[in-house]
Amino acid sequence: MVKKRASRATKRTSKAKAVKKRDGAHEAASAAIRRLDEEFMRAAAVGDGQALVDAFYASDAVLLPPNQPAAEGRENIRRVLQGLMDSGVSSIKLETTVTGTAGDLAYGRGRYTLSMEPPGGAPVTDVGKYVVVYRRQGGAWRAVADIFNSDQPAGG
Repeated sequence: MVKKRASRATKRTSKAKAVKKRDGAHEAASAAIRRLDEEFMRAAAVGDGQALVDAFYASDAVLLPPNQPAAEGRENIRRVLQGLMDSGVSSIKLETTVTGTAGDLAYGRGRYTLSMEPPGGAPVTDVGKYVVVYRRQGGAWRAVADIFNSDQPAGG
C-alpha cells in the first residue's frame, strides 16, 4: 500500500511539472505572438512591406487573403501586402484573443480593424478576423500560414 501511494505521488508530481512546463512554453509563445503583432502593426503604419514580411513571416509562409489567390513565399506575400498598404491603408490594429501551442507550432486567432483612405475616395474601416499559424525556427517564432477575412457582407 505504501508503494502505491508513493507511486501515485510521483506520478502527480511529474504530471504537475509537465503541465507547468507546458504552461510556461505557452506563455512564452503567446508573448512572442503579441510582439510579432506589434511589429506587424508598426511596419504597416509606415507602409513598409519589406520590414513587415521580414519581421513576421517565415521564408516558406503562405498568405491566404480574401478574394484572391494564395501568396506563397515572402516575396509574393510582400507584393500582396505592399499593394494593400499602397491602396491607402492608414492603420491596422491586430488583437490576438486566443493562442495555443504544441511543440514548435503555435497559433493565434483574433480580430483586426483596418482603416483606409483610398486616393480620391471616402475613408473606409473594415473589421474582420484572422488565424495565423506560427513555427519556431532557430528560437524565433515566424508565421507560416496566415488567413484573414472581413466581417462585412460580400459586395455586389
